[in-house]
Amino acid sequence: ANCFNDKLYKLYPAMHDKDIRNEQYWAEIDGAKVRQDLVRRKKQTNRVRLMTRGEAFSTWVDIPKVESILKENPDTLWWTPTRGWRDPLIRAELVRLRHTYSNAKILASIDPTTTAEEQASLDAEGWSTMYFGEDDELETKTGDKRFKCPKTWGHVKGACAVCKRGCFKADDGNKPVHVHLKQH
Repeated sequence: ANCFNDKLYKLYPAMHDKDIRNEQYWAEIDGAKVRQDLVRRKKQTNRVRLMTRGEAFSTWVDIPKVESILKENPDTLWWTPTRGWRDPLIRAELVRLRHTYSNAKILASIDPTTTAEEQASLDAEGWSTMYFGEDDELETKTGDKRFKCPKTWGHVKGACAVCKRGCFKADDGNKPVHVHLKQH
């Protein structure tokens, strides 16, 4: 019910073929290839969302791939919401990546099924979160306020390129940010 990707498949059924091409690209990707692709882009590349849909850390194999991207592209901030935090082994590596690479903006992707205990464990490790779910849940289950994403709440086009309080603020050494995406 809260899966953003499922929602997109309902809205855009032709997306399936593009997703197959994207999966092939992901299978062959490394940091150097990403750097070449960023140079060819005509849009800004200072801030990029890794995996606009899907999961960047679905298996252990993804960790060195993402690390290569972070290492080879240090001038790009990589916003990466992930559910990989739920796997204890992957979570340990995500914490390492967050602390090793200042350009890694890795947020725990959470939703209404996230328990207070899970939120407390994320809080204890200093995780920032990205929430997609009930619009009226304006606080985490441990009582921290959520930041309303200007793009999804205010329909501000281009907000991600200039926002200084949300996703790209994560892991900047300050208090974690809890980004709240509005349902559409």
